[in-house]
Amino acid sequence: MEKVVKEEEIDEIEKIRMTLGAHLEELRRRVVYSIIAIVLCFVFCWFFKVQILDIAKKPHRFAMGKAGLSSELQVLSYQEGFYAYMKLCFITSVFIAYPFIIYQIWQFVRAGLYKKEKKYILLFLPISYLAFVVGGVFGYFLLIPFGLQFLIGILGPGIQPIITMQQYVSFVFMLTVALGLVFQLPLVMLLLSKIGIVSPDKFIAWRKYAILVIFIIAAIVTPPDPFTQTMTAVPMIILYELGILIARPTKRGFILLGTVVGCGAIAVVGVYFYFTHKGGEINVSNPYGDIQILYPGAREWKKVSGPMSFQKGITLKTGKGGRTILSTKKGVNVGMDTDTEAHFFDPWKMQLKTGQILISMKGSEIPLEVDTPNGRIRMNKGTLNIQAKDIVTIVTAVNGAATLLIEGEEKKLLEGRQHKMSIGGEPVDIGAIINWSEGIVTKSDEQK
Repeated sequence: MEKVVKEEEIDEIEKIRMTLGAHLEELRRRVVYSIIAIVLCFVFCWFFKVQILDIAKKPHRFAMGKAGLSSELQVLSYQEGFYAYMKLCFITSVFIAYPFIIYQIWQFVRAGLYKKEKKYILLFLPISYLAFVVGGVFGYFLLIPFGLQFLIGILGPGIQPIITMQQYVSFVFMLTVALGLVFQLPLVMLLLSKIGIVSPDKFIAWRKYAILVIFIIAAIVTPPDPFTQTMTAVPMIILYELGILIARPTKRGFILLGTVVGCGAIAVVGVYFYFTHKGGEINVSNPYGDIQILYPGAREWKKVSGPMSFQKGITLKTGKGGRTILSTKKGVNVGMDTDTEAHFFDPWKMQLKTGQILISMKGSEIPLEVDTPNGRIRMNKGTLNIQAKDIVTIVTAVNGAATLLIEGEEKKLLEGRQHKMSIGGEPVDIGAIINWSEGIVTKSDEQK
């Protein structure tokens, strides 16, 4: 009976068998259709290239924001931005046109397949696309942002990375596409098993070699750091085990897969909360009233509604009735009064643009530097009250001493003393001086 069915399938294939020339013509037609689809999608993407880049930059903004650095991408030549946008739109257009391209491939190969093979591939194609999307989403929301944060975090202070637009677009989309392809692994294993090319026992026997190959692939497609490589390799190992399980379902396999998935999920959640909820270098502990924050590279202020942590490079602004207290891991506490704006370069340097702050710090060998509109203030310990007005900055040493730098000249401010810092001299009543001088001149003329 089975032989008769097979002969019927062979006869069906023979009926639709084409000559070599017909095959080439059909291939050309499918390729042309695919290219047209990509071109149309490319034109569509080009009109929204800025928005697409803004979406692609989200992992970059996350990582740079955590590090307190500017998230602006750089271009090193006039044409680099154009080429980067071309690459961005091309990759996006291929991603959008992917289902149509797969359909064209199916239309070309289905004539040479048996019914059993057609059934498996028809089931395989939509699930394959879904797996590709899941892999890309995993990279976009988890692997790439935290991987970038790790790489930026190990640079240390005093280093400003220069990330070009071309490099970033290539890196993000290469990694996203690679992860999308990696997530095809269980389906490929299932397809190979069902067609009869590789048995499930072979996959089990090759497990240790597969793990080695997985780590090698992870090292190739990810940045050269163990954190990102491990985050890429672990899901691939889970996918390999999933492929074995669906190729030959067993109770032991389900238990093993459940254990691996559970441990992997716990690890991923732990990494996520570590990077998103760990205390920053500077912490806002008691926000009250109207308080806004401006992140590095951002153009819009955001409202602060509760305690938060950040690394560096942010600007805080309090409105009427707004007050807050900031603390750092270095033992520095800063109280911001209403109508105050301050920029925090890092835990050891800040800029008071306007308003009033109260700084207290424990003893430290590294001085805290505060830039004001009228000079710089340095302190190693104690409590200072600093009030920046239009052309005068009033500094009061409540406890301890401080050093004031005004126009290149250092002045010592002792405990319990106050100093008015002003560039070009302190403001005076010019009118009174003019009146006084005119009186002197008048009396002099009368005496003559």
